[in-house]
Amino acid sequence: MDELVQEIQTNKKETILVDLDKIEHLVNKVADLVITNSMMTQKIDELKNVEDKKGMQETTSLFERHIKELQDYAMELRMISMATIYEPFEKLIEAASIKHKKKVELKTTGETTKIDKSMIELLSKSLNAILMNAVEHGIETADVRAQKGKSEIGAIIVSAEQINGQIVINFKDDGKGVDLEKVEANALATEAVTEDELTYMSDDDKASLMLHDKTMLSIKQNIDKLNGSIVIDTHKDTGTTISIYIPLTLSILDGLNIRIGEQHFILPTTSIIESLQPTTEIIKAVGDGTSELLMLREDFIPIIRMYEYLNIKGDYEKLEEGMLIVVKAGKEKVALFLDEFLHQQQIVVKPIDKNFRDVVGISGATVRGDGSIGLIVDVKSIIDDKKHLFEKTDVAI
Repeated sequence: MDELVQEIQTNKKETILVDLDKIEHLVNKVADLVITNSMMTQKIDELKNVEDKKGMQETTSLFERHIKELQDYAMELRMISMATIYEPFEKLIEAASIKHKKKVELKTTGETTKIDKSMIELLSKSLNAILMNAVEHGIETADVRAQKGKSEIGAIIVSAEQINGQIVINFKDDGKGVDLEKVEANALATEAVTEDELTYMSDDDKASLMLHDKTMLSIKQNIDKLNGSIVIDTHKDTGTTISIYIPLTLSILDGLNIRIGEQHFILPTTSIIESLQPTTEIIKAVGDGTSELLMLREDFIPIIRMYEYLNIKGDYEKLEEGMLIVVKAGKEKVALFLDEFLHQQQIVVKPIDKNFRDVVGISGATVRGDGSIGLIVDVKSIIDDKKHLFEKTDVAI
């Protein structure tokens, strides 16, 4: 007995309660260190003495590693497990099942997956709404399910996992699937899409139009505020899967500096798949020849010329002379054409919508090492803005 007590005491972890404001203050101070380190690195790069420069670079490299460790510890303090978000799900399912006279069973996985506490409010609202929507509109009543040869009890599976610097949350039900005809009619009525655009859309693309409905639009707006994206996969009488992709944190991220003409921007590394210098053989014209596709292995990826998109002057117009960076948001990919990519660095994300109007393609800003402001490229909004590039895939050889 004494040995058991001793083992329990040995394994017992000591905990303390810390005010959230103090944790926020700590995270902000770490962000200040990231900016200061960037400034020091900039000054060291300007040194002319090679030996002095080399010695200082080694020191700042060590300092940067310490900052990264401190940042990880600070962010860990602000993280909570998905179990906290899952907690009200059972009661919501029970209440919705009684209200709509349905039998529903809930299963959750990924309870230990950690998420930034600052995202909880918006994320919880969205996940609760998706859950209620699945019970009300997705799962059939017991008698209808029996007629289809299904179990009378509908199933909803919620999972969460961390993949490549993102949190991926999946809602999967075995209900009737999305009524695509109804979604199309609503989208046409609200002018969210045209008849011509519908003819080129896959079923998954059409399902995504439900994000324009009143309930789903509110969910989409919340996820957009978290720099996230939503992907919908649906099959008639089989069910629907709604996947949400959000970054691990909104405050500090790793970014790749890119150059377009004389302008420098920052591209979040979590969005990057690969980079390459294209050749004529892997570039194909689309439709009337005004758009281009990158043929990368078995993928046909739309190309976006960033100098045209941002309405600035670039150094190169020929694709073979510049660089392509393949990026993704959710399941969609595009290849961004730019002049050059430079160094990678940690950046502190600052919102710009409080002082300026929203700019499509720009998600925020950061302070560079020389004190100037760097704009952060918003891959998701660019892809959403250029959705028509995914719809027409006839390749003109």
